[in-house]
Amino acid sequence: MQKSYFKLLLPVVCLMSFSGINAQTYTHGHITAVAYTSLTHDSTMCHSTGSVLYNISIDTSFAGDTIRVVDTITHSLLGVFTNTSGISPWMVTAGIPLYNPVVTDDQITGPGVVFNGPVIKIINDADTINGITNNFFLPVTNPCIYGTVSGKVYIDNNVNCLFDAGDTALNGIVVTSNANLSSPSVSTISEWNYTGSTGTYTITVQKSWMTNYTVSLPPDYAFIFPISPCFSGSYTYTTLPETGVDFPLECTSNIDVYCYAESPGAVRVATPFFMQPFVGNVGCDTASGQMKLVKDSRVIYDPSLSLYPAASVVGDTLIWNYTDLTNLAGGAYWNFFLSNIHLAPDTTVVVGDTLCFRIYTNILPGDINPWDNDFTICLPVVYSYDPNFKEVSPQGTGPQGYIPATTDSLTYTVHFQNTGTSYATNVSIIDTLDSHISPNSVKILGTSKAMTPVWLAPNVVQFNFNDIYLPDSTDNEAASHGYVRFMVKLNSGLPAGTQIKNTADIYFDTNPAVVTNTTLNTIQASVTTGVQTAAAPAMKFYPNPATDYVIVENFQNGKIQIEDMNGALVIEQDVTDNKTAININTLPDGVYVAKCIGKNNVTVRKFIKY
Repeated sequence: MQKSYFKLLLPVVCLMSFSGINAQTYTHGHITAVAYTSLTHDSTMCHSTGSVLYNISIDTSFAGDTIRVVDTITHSLLGVFTNTSGISPWMVTAGIPLYNPVVTDDQITGPGVVFNGPVIKIINDADTINGITNNFFLPVTNPCIYGTVSGKVYIDNNVNCLFDAGDTALNGIVVTSNANLSSPSVSTISEWNYTGSTGTYTITVQKSWMTNYTVSLPPDYAFIFPISPCFSGSYTYTTLPETGVDFPLECTSNIDVYCYAESPGAVRVATPFFMQPFVGNVGCDTASGQMKLVKDSRVIYDPSLSLYPAASVVGDTLIWNYTDLTNLAGGAYWNFFLSNIHLAPDTTVVVGDTLCFRIYTNILPGDINPWDNDFTICLPVVYSYDPNFKEVSPQGTGPQGYIPATTDSLTYTVHFQNTGTSYATNVSIIDTLDSHISPNSVKILGTSKAMTPVWLAPNVVQFNFNDIYLPDSTDNEAASHGYVRFMVKLNSGLPAGTQIKNTADIYFDTNPAVVTNTTLNTIQASVTTGVQTAAAPAMKFYPNPATDYVIVENFQNGKIQIEDMNGALVIEQDVTDNKTAININTLPDGVYVAKCIGKNNVTVRKFIKY
């Protein structure tokens, strides 16, 4: 348990108890030093403040005489004093810093508090007092009273708000308690603790001055595990102790594997770069398989300079094996298998070219969203570029980024790079969502480092990379990059011509914001040629995924066009029968769109070839 406003700084060194004693005298040669210890207890804030002062006297002194107080562990000077008047005997007072000058009452051991300070020596010319310890025990009268609140955090698989057979305990989840106090010195106090391996937690709560307290989970867990429908989300109590304060949560899918690749966003001629392909699972069941990256044939892969190089290479395909990915381990959404490969364009690559890479994985039974198992990224070859930028998928067509009216979600990726002259301790991204995006619909898909998201407002989300210590690009270019990738839901029924814009502000420590480009998507108008785009409920399209053939039933007297994800037409076939087989055996593995064009309608189906 940690208080929100106090912190222990250093461990105990060389314990010396001064129990019941507020003064201790040391003498050597001309030096006499008397240590005075004191404790002040604040009953309204429930903490004790300790201090130690040394009265140091020199019995025979002269003008220019000096006293030095030295920390014997760090060898740093804690104080230097000079006799400027020539008075003899000469006396000075020196305060000694403590590692824990303030101790909260819940940390009291026995009837009092142990305070710790450095081991010091006092030097006056040839005279030295060595090895003075500054660790002492002082009694505390009338300390504040504390109690505990405890419970369990778990995945409520059967949605009954009871931890029973089939439910999953969550380890390493933070639980917080915010107490309201009637103390005149402080009105609220926050305390927290982690769940253990069995999903249980215990928090020590200040009982003195308490009027009530609320137990809850930090809001960023809503991005990972929504609360169970049978649970209100938090508890408020006025008494202590309390037990059985449980948090039933949901894991909304069994398996949802996805692929992505972080990259610099652009490539420069004859300049090596790093790419981070990864596969993750935001489901609660485990997923194992292979991640494959098909690199552009004009790019050279160097395993010796790569972190986590491929397990095997077949032609231009790099292959990795991954096992047991699950949303219930490794910090939830940050649980993914990540590689980091060194790539370099060959001598044929020139400015204006585009280099494309495909990252995909096998589709497991029960994967609720197989479309995101296959990802293609294309990088332009440029002279220079801004490494802090934002991209959207689907990008849409044309400068307006036209997307079909049936589009229900967008995926944004914010890329950032530290191009300063030193490392960045913290990086923060603030993203204000467009009014046409459903509030609080953010689903995090990936991030380069451990990150804490939090809502600043219903449509403003902040992604905090605290203690990231991001190197600068001059010191370590490969490690100076980062990103966050998330999906949002569009409001339903958006009319044609609606524009969805998005811009992010990136903060490196306390520097002014770096503002990204603005992405743009526009809802496409309905087809005006007399052909309507509509679903045909009776039509069947299977299997999906498919290897050799796809079958179309209940569709005839029309045409089928199959396009790849770049919109290129790869197959076109006339259909006359009610049931038609289309040979896709020669197509490369990937995601395709089939358009079944009839006399009065167009039906679109997306499928995977593997």
